[in-house]
Amino acid sequence: MHYARDVRRYLCSDLVVMKTKDGESIVNLEEISAEGAVFESEKPVESGLKVELRGGEARFQGFATSVQAHEFGWRVEVDFSPLTPWSPALYMPKHLLDLPEGNGES
Repeated sequence: MHYARDVRRYLCSDLVVMKTKDGESIVNLEEISAEGAVFESEKPVESGLKVELRGGEARFQGFATSVQAHEFGWRVEVDFSPLTPWSPALYMPKHLLDLPEGNGES
């Protein structure tokens, strides 16, 4: 996921529900920002697929923009819809780590 320089992102570790046209599965959320998220999945996810992430009562919709297979599954990057941006007030992942300022640089 390409972050704008002023987008604050957070490392985290929390189990959330991923919903796609193929059903629901539990995934491990590893990074989150207002614009998107990164998670690990045991099931394959197609790049470009519409996904919804659900943490608690909050729902965040977007599209898988990058999918990388590795030894233990798939690392998936999702860009959230501007209509469902994340904020800590909406959903607070467990084990949240606020990265220092300037962390959106690529």
